Amino acid sequence: MPPAQLIDLSVVVAYLLTITAVGIWIGRKRKDSAEGYFLGGRSFGWVMIGFSLFATNASMQFFVAGTGKAYQIGIAALTPELLGGLGLTISALVFIPIYLRTSITTLPQFLDKRFGPKAKIFYGGVFVLLAITLSPLSMYTASLAVLTLFNFEITPGNIYIVCALIAATVGTYALVGGLTAVVFTDMIQVIIMIGGAVLVLVVGLYNLGGLGELLAATPPHKLELLRPHGDPDFPWTAMFTGLLLASCLWAFANISMLQRVLAARDLEHAQRGMLLGAGLKMLGLIFFITPGLIAFQLFPEIPPDTAYSTLVRELLPVGLSGLVLASMLAAMMSSQDSSINAMASIVTLDIYPAVRPRASEREGLMVGKTLAACNIVWGVAAAPIFLVVEQGIFDLMLKFGGFLMLPNGLCYLLGRFWRRGTYPACLATLITGAVLGLYYNVVTTLPGLDHLLPAFLGGLHFYYILTMFAGILTALFVLVSLATAPPSRAQIDFLNLTEAELRPSAQKPWYRSFGFYWSLYLAAFIGLYLVF
Repeated sequence: MPPAQLIDLSVVVAYLLTITAVGIWIGRKRKDSAEGYFLGGRSFGWVMIGFSLFATNASMQFFVAGTGKAYQIGIAALTPELLGGLGLTISALVFIPIYLRTSITTLPQFLDKRFGPKAKIFYGGVFVLLAITLSPLSMYTASLAVLTLFNFEITPGNIYIVCALIAATVGTYALVGGLTAVVFTDMIQVIIMIGGAVLVLVVGLYNLGGLGELLAATPPHKLELLRPHGDPDFPWTAMFTGLLLASCLWAFANISMLQRVLAARDLEHAQRGMLLGAGLKMLGLIFFITPGLIAFQLFPEIPPDTAYSTLVRELLPVGLSGLVLASMLAAMMSSQDSSINAMASIVTLDIYPAVRPRASEREGLMVGKTLAACNIVWGVAAAPIFLVVEQGIFDLMLKFGGFLMLPNGLCYLLGRFWRRGTYPACLATLITGAVLGLYYNVVTTLPGLDHLLPAFLGGLHFYYILTMFAGILTALFVLVSLATAPPSRAQIDFLNLTEAELRPSAQKPWYRSFGFYWSLYLAAFIGLYLVF
């Protein structure tokens, strides 16, 4: 290995060892009970929550796949981040007050209170399935970035080696230290991510000749957030139907994202943290959109998903390129550690007690951590399968998450706002949605199976199909609810909230209220669409 690569690799190894040690040390006092391990004693402030939310969502897929998508289509690739942030702020207003008031420990417990225990177990199982599905994709993305940066051949053997090293690191501190270790390391890793992203941005603009040169050289259609209806990648009609729906449902019911919100010290800190996380998502413009545009100008013939690694390898000096790779790994680790912790919590607190009601908390915790560790091993073992998948990583990530979250999120939304919704309707929606979503993902992802999808669906953007599925599932939910007995009072009375419970900061001066800062966020959100 050349000396320059050896230096970069040393930087990466030093970072991985350091963050593992820090995570274990920080989490050492919070692992004696399930609540301490999974919720950090419900002691997190709004800054910690906001940074951890952002770190969890800004995974390496966005550095690799997001930059690749921006390389292809331009600034429109920021739309999922913007709509996801908007969904977080809505969730902070209408869902989080109920979650915290009822003191649920895991998100599926809302379905238990609103509908019944089988709904909780089914959603927990779907989440475990989603974690199993996305773990290899996350590992593959990380290995692709590392191998591309060091100019190593992208082979199954090399992918296994890189994935195993990363898994050993993130798996250790996430499993040993619990949510406290996850949230504290996320804060550290956000700082590293921001530093690495700014460094790539500055050096890239310098090599291109400045921001003015970038804007002048970029085709006008790549500087549009709203793409035409006929656009094959991000048509605005699909973005503000299927994607907006998926973003909101993700923000209402995503277990990995909201676990740290359940650990907030109070509702005010939870809401402010979610607003901070939503605001930080706008940094995607710096993190992966602008680097994608720069890479398109400097390296127009490279595969899109290698754009970010190519910028790092070709433009940054020795040592700094290793530091930026560490920031990319930080993004991947922040996503993986949250998934590991969430999966362990669901198995420990929701699924295993249904299998062994008399099991001790210690036994359940051990089973949950073991299954989470097995999922890490599975992610490493299955990562090379994506070498034969032709679809881009960014689209795969959005498609998998959107369809597998759809039925669960609809049950949260309909259960929250339509009190006639019933337990049988929830189960019917969860089961039907899981079958439809899994079938669609399989036949549109694996080579040679696309003929199993009806021809009229094959040519539609997957967010149009997501909207169609949502309509079908909503109709199913309503019809089954009307055909079955109404829910009991206990299943709906807990939804009643006072004004003070909904907006705890309303009594504070206007400049310290959630509403004031939310209006600033909305102004920035709308401003981006007006500018671009």
